[in-house]
Amino acid sequence: MKSWNGLKRWGGWLAAAITAVGLGLPPASALASGGVAPPKQDWTFSGVFGRFDEASLKRGAQVAVEVCMSCHSIKYIKFDHLRSFGFSEAEVKAMAESQGKTKKDKMISGMDPQAAKDSFGTIPPDLSLMTKARKGYEDYTYGILTGYLNDKEKEMVEKIFADGNVLDPEIKEAAEALHLGHDLEKAKKSLERIHRGDNFNKYFPGNFLAMPQPISAGQVTFADGKESSLEQMAKDVTSFLAWAAEPTAMERKSAGVKVIAYLVLLTIMLYAVKRRVWSRIPH
Repeated sequence: MKSWNGLKRWGGWLAAAITAVGLGLPPASALASGGVAPPKQDWTFSGVFGRFDEASLKRGAQVAVEVCMSCHSIKYIKFDHLRSFGFSEAEVKAMAESQGKTKKDKMISGMDPQAAKDSFGTIPPDLSLMTKARKGYEDYTYGILTGYLNDKEKEMVEKIFADGNVLDPEIKEAAEALHLGHDLEKAKKSLERIHRGDNFNKYFPGNFLAMPQPISAGQVTFADGKESSLEQMAKDVTSFLAWAAEPTAMERKSAGVKVIAYLVLLTIMLYAVKRRVWSRIPH
């Protein structure tokens, strides 16, 4: 019984060690409240043995530089860091120069903060840690990028207000499609804002935000020839931002696996020594 209790204690310590090492688990403090939960996505880098897809990272970096950096910075990453997942020095230099920078410069947007505030009413946030800063993590980022109204949904809203006679069944149908809840009066107010041109997003807490839809299908021509659909660009740039939030994640995971393997081996060895020592002592 004593031996079994000892093993249980070792098991508890091992569990604590796994948590401390942090094998791909984001911190609880990263959680935020509100909003409809975005749909779950399958990320290649999820889990203990997950790994980044370098082709996806390169496409995502291209979207980040050509689109996102028009307004947002990724201030903890230098252009030269992009070589760590396959870009050549010439490619990195070309990307930096397209933003008026050198490869040694940080990925800072060229937009003047005051000009941004005048245009959007707020200063666009830095994206370096965005995938860790919101509830839903990468799923949230992907959801925001794909959660704006599509053409069919825009047409549905315009149809409701086309004749000036807004009917409850139409509001209810639109509220269900856009996740506006069951309060028809609130849903009607939201639909009126959409009709006026406010930026609506299904997955943003409160549904309305300063940022207009940032990416659309075909906006970027990928160097590897991959089709640049909205979903593909959103998936790739989200993967890149996940990498940017923790460029050493793969090294941390590898180190964590080695630490846990060492602790397991040490547990077995110490248990064997304990059995051998105590076997000589009469009970």
